[in-house]
Amino acid sequence: GFMSYNGLYVVEAKENYVKIGVDITEKSLNPFGIVHGGLIYTLADSAMGIALATTGRSGVTLNSTIDYLTPGKGKKLFADTEIVKDGKSIVVFRVNIKDENDTLVSVASGTYYIINK
Repeated sequence: GFMSYNGLYVVEAKENYVKIGVDITEKSLNPFGIVHGGLIYTLADSAMGIALATTGRSGVTLNSTIDYLTPGKGKKLFADTEIVKDGKSIVVFRVNIKDENDTLVSVASGTYYIINK
């Protein structure tokens, strides 16, 4: 529901890896005409959650951070995940958010607690 509401879609999903995207529309922009930081974070958080699901586990977010490196502009944004630590109770992800020209817009990380060990 939340992903659909925000226009997010899965580009690729395999075990331990997910790439999701969002098409940028007028509704995606903040008052300065760039992609709203909340949408960029939503893209990162959703990618990490789906990547965790590809491992057959469920978890809840313990911590997450994001750095906004350059304004989000263009027609699309994509989030690529990478597992940094894959433990029994804790999984840590890194996500790169890029535009359709492969420009790095943001980097995020998230720590998840596994609830179905």
